[in-house]
Amino acid sequence: MMDLRRPWPFALFVVLAHVLSRFIGVAVHELLGHATAAILLGGSAYGVYVSPGSGITYVYLPDSVPVGGVVAMLAAGIAVESAFGVAIWWFTRRSESAAWRAFGLVAATVLIVYSLVYMATGAYDAFRGDTWAIVSTLQAPALAAGFAAVGGLWTLLAGVLISFDVIRLFGGPGRDLRHESLMLILFWLVPAPLAFLPGFSAFNALGESPLAYVGAFAAVICTVAALLLYVDFLPHSRDIEPRSALRWKSVAAVAFPLLLFVPAWVGVFGVTQQGATGLLLETPPIQVEPAWLGDLGMNLEVFVHYDFNVTLFWRFHGTFVAGSPLEAQIAASFRNRMDRDFYNRLALTLVGDAVNESSWLVAESDIHPNETVWVLGQTYTGARVVRLDPSPFNGFSFLSRAGNDTTLTLHDPFRYQPTVSSAGWLDVVKVSWETSPGRTLVPVRFAASGGTSAATVSAGYVLWENPNGPSAHTTYQVTLRPG
Repeated sequence: MMDLRRPWPFALFVVLAHVLSRFIGVAVHELLGHATAAILLGGSAYGVYVSPGSGITYVYLPDSVPVGGVVAMLAAGIAVESAFGVAIWWFTRRSESAAWRAFGLVAATVLIVYSLVYMATGAYDAFRGDTWAIVSTLQAPALAAGFAAVGGLWTLLAGVLISFDVIRLFGGPGRDLRHESLMLILFWLVPAPLAFLPGFSAFNALGESPLAYVGAFAAVICTVAALLLYVDFLPHSRDIEPRSALRWKSVAAVAFPLLLFVPAWVGVFGVTQQGATGLLLETPPIQVEPAWLGDLGMNLEVFVHYDFNVTLFWRFHGTFVAGSPLEAQIAASFRNRMDRDFYNRLALTLVGDAVNESSWLVAESDIHPNETVWVLGQTYTGARVVRLDPSPFNGFSFLSRAGNDTTLTLHDPFRYQPTVSSAGWLDVVKVSWETSPGRTLVPVRFAASGGTSAATVSAGYVLWENPNGPSAHTTYQVTLRPG
């Protein structure tokens, strides 16, 4: 038998129970919370990362889900984890086993108190938790203060109630006030580095050097160890009856699940989110491709036929840089498939501002493995190509004729009187023309204004490559005549 009233056994049990509870809490938060809510709303959860420090679930919700449903999915993690913690606390506090009561208190701290702290702190831009996502979804900045107030108040209330149960675990209150107070401090302080340093690491709160976190972790551990020694060697005014004796097998029972969870964490999910291999639960729905594009590169080519009919080619490619192996797996799943509806809508939205004519038909929407997209000085293969042909109602207002000369005028839809303000620009503008025997168009004049990019001229095309926004022109003009 070991005495739970002694600092070292109690601290060891709390640490092991805390780590186990962290695994349970994060898994419940992500899988039973966010993932289950997304599925119940008709969506899916296609990727998940779980660790004792943090977790993340990649979900898809159909466009038909109302804002209230989105908010419910975002709130489900905290709500379900807290409810799970209340259930564990409720059922264990009536147990005759000191070990079960102690475990229930640690689990309640992790699943309830830490969830409420996350509710309060995660409502602001500095930490960007689930509550921040709710504030952003509802476009209600004042709601962040509400989350902070409610989360802080409930944290205080839950912490007080749990503290009373901790004191009762040792036969208190008032049995040995000094001993009870010090053990209560140990209960909250021992798991502190495990509880908060992962969060600091995730948000670079101590800088980017891993040594800072190792040093902070070591400092807290040394402080805890010193406190344990201090408490253990304190002279007692009277002998304390070892009411709550704890068998070694109780400590082993708490540690045993870790023999399964730790290898799963390290070997399956990855130690950190940056190194997360995670689990790809299913092939990501094609509708989530836009979320994995990063900055979208856009190249526009206008091909002018001999009869001055015009075909437009929009070529797209994302520049997303994966932050973990799991993100790389998700992004790679779109290598040979595309969300055609998204690209078609995008092309048809931009073309009106680009050529001052919105009557176009999608003639093709596909991946061209051998075609390239030029973005920020880098060439990407596997272009997403949307080919547009003029509809019967197209007025060709972007062409102006003077004698035998016809001038094509193009605008950058992001920089020239854009419908929606944006920091983007067309990475490439290319105007090409027919050069077949007997049907050759001859270039007469090239012009561009609003930027600094130089034109590259060839026998069959003129090309502007824009490495950044300031260099991109707002207007492009090419004058052609039949040869």
